[in-house]
Amino acid sequence: MAIVYGDLHIHIGKTSQGKWVKITASPQLTLEHIPQAAKRKGIGLLGIVDAATSGVLSDLRTLRKDNQLTPLAGGGYLWQGITLLLGHEVELVHSTGREAHFLAFFPDLERLENYASELSPWVTNPSLSTQRLKLAPDAWLDMVVENGGVSLAAHAFTPHKGVYGNCVRTLGEMFTDPHLIKGLELGLSSDTKMAFQIRDTHSYAYLSNSDAHSLGTMAREFTAYDLPEANFKEWTDALAHNGQGIVATHGLEPLLGKYYRSFCKNCELLASEERPVMQCPRCNKPMITGVWDRLREIGDYRGKVEGRPPYKSHVPLLMLPGVGPKVYGELTEKLGTEIEIMYTVSLDTISDVAGAGLARQIEALRMGNLPILPGGGGKYGRVTKLK
Repeated sequence: MAIVYGDLHIHIGKTSQGKWVKITASPQLTLEHIPQAAKRKGIGLLGIVDAATSGVLSDLRTLRKDNQLTPLAGGGYLWQGITLLLGHEVELVHSTGREAHFLAFFPDLERLENYASELSPWVTNPSLSTQRLKLAPDAWLDMVVENGGVSLAAHAFTPHKGVYGNCVRTLGEMFTDPHLIKGLELGLSSDTKMAFQIRDTHSYAYLSNSDAHSLGTMAREFTAYDLPEANFKEWTDALAHNGQGIVATHGLEPLLGKYYRSFCKNCELLASEERPVMQCPRCNKPMITGVWDRLREIGDYRGKVEGRPPYKSHVPLLMLPGVGPKVYGELTEKLGTEIEIMYTVSLDTISDVAGAGLARQIEALRMGNLPILPGGGGKYGRVTKLK
C-alpha cells in the first residue's frame, strides 16, 4: 500500500508580481512558499485551486519554462518532490439565485489554459479567485469534462456557498448529469457520519481538504490515498466507486468548524438543542444555519454508514493550547512532519521535546477525547485545556 496524503484545496494569496488573487488569503500564501510548507505538513499531493486565474497561470507557465514543473506520465506535475494538481474554484448560481462553490482539476497546463480561455468571457475578473460565473452550471461542467477535467463540490455542506448547505437537497437539482461530479468535500464542520444522512451523497466519494487561506492552515484537513503512482490519473481512479482508493479522511473535528451549529447574530446565541434550530428561540429572527442543523433538517437516511473509509477527526497542531509558532517550529524540526507528530511519533518522544502536557493533548486527540467548545456563526470552536 502506497499511502499519499493529499490536500487539494489551497488558494493563492498573491502572484509573483505582488498582485492579489485571493483577497481574503495571506499575502505569504504564494507559489514560492507553498512547497516547503507542504513538506513540513507531510503533504505529498497538492492541489492549487486558483491555477486558472490569469496571474497564477502566468506564474505556472514560468515554472514550467524553467523546468521547475516536471510533467508526470499520468498527468499532474512533480514540483520540488510533491505532486501538483492544477485546479480552479468557481461560484455557480442555482436557478433560485443561491450560489455554491465547485472545484475543477486538469491533467496538464495545456488543457487548463484551454479551459481558462473558454471560460474568460463568462468571468468578470479573471485575475481573482473563485469568481461567480455568468454561465449555467451544466455549461461549466461540460467545459470541464471536455478539457479532461474532474469536478468536486467544494465544502459541500456549509451554509456559506456549500451546494447542500446553501442550495439543494440533491445534485440533480443543480446538474442534468450530476454524476459528472466525482466527489464531495466534507468541509470544516462536517464528517462522514453527518454527510451520510443525505441519501443523495451516497453516490459520491468523500474528501477532506483544507481550503487553506494561509500557509499555517494548509493540511488542517487532508485525505489519505492509496495510489500506485501519485499522479492525476491514479487520483481520479481513487475517487471511483465512492472513493475506492481513499484510505481515510482526516477532517477537522466538526465541533471546531465555524458553522457547526446555528447561531443568532442578534442574540449571540449558539444552538444546543437536540433538534435542528433555524429560528432564534429568543428573538425569533433567522439564525445562521449550522451544518449539523441543516443536515438534520434535510437528511433522509438514518441508517449506518457503510462502504466508506474511516473518518478521523483531526485537530491541527497549532490549534492545541500552548502551541505557537516557536513550539511548532521546534517540533517539526526535531520530530518530523506535522502529520507524523500528530499520529505516529511516540508520546514519550513528544514529551521529551515539548513537555508532558502537549503529549497528553496529542494522546487525547488520538483517542478522540480532546475537550472542545463548539463553533458557529462564522467563529471557530476551540480546544480547551485538559483537566
